[in-house]
Amino acid sequence: MTIQELIDWFSGNEYGVLGYFLCILLLTLLITVIANQSNFRKLRYVMSGLVFAVTIPGILAVLLILYSILFLGASLLNVSIIAYFLPVITMILTLIILSRKVSMKDIPGFDKLSALMIIIGITFIIIFILQKSFFGVFFVGGFVQLLIAFLIVLLILKLSWSKLRKQK
Repeated sequence: MTIQELIDWFSGNEYGVLGYFLCILLLTLLITVIANQSNFRKLRYVMSGLVFAVTIPGILAVLLILYSILFLGASLLNVSIIAYFLPVITMILTLIILSRKVSMKDIPGFDKLSALMIIIGITFIIIFILQKSFFGVFFVGGFVQLLIAFLIVLLILKLSWSKLRKQK
């Protein structure tokens, strides 16, 4: 299965994807209504699951949008709203709704998820700069070489970030 087939699958199964993200939004609203100081310790793992369930597809959709715009030069007028924009919109809404009720630092795993978002963002910017700067044959090869470079830079940033955090 290719990435394009996966995007086509999301576009073809609109009701399932829409139902998934709608359920997450409804669960988020329900959790924020019933959460209080006495039951927060029990519900924080449910909140963490909701954050992960919406943030991972949202991050991937943001990367897909950025890749389409910056690397492919594609027009976003011709893409599926369900596959490209719904995960991002749902991610933003869910994080806003939850952050109004609880502090995101109290949700287990959110610090690691936010660090992952920062590392992926920095890596994407570095790869974009490297791709736009002509360094030779390395990036002429196409997407596979670009993906390998992305993973190498991501690994270097991850190791650097972990060493930096241990020093503090």
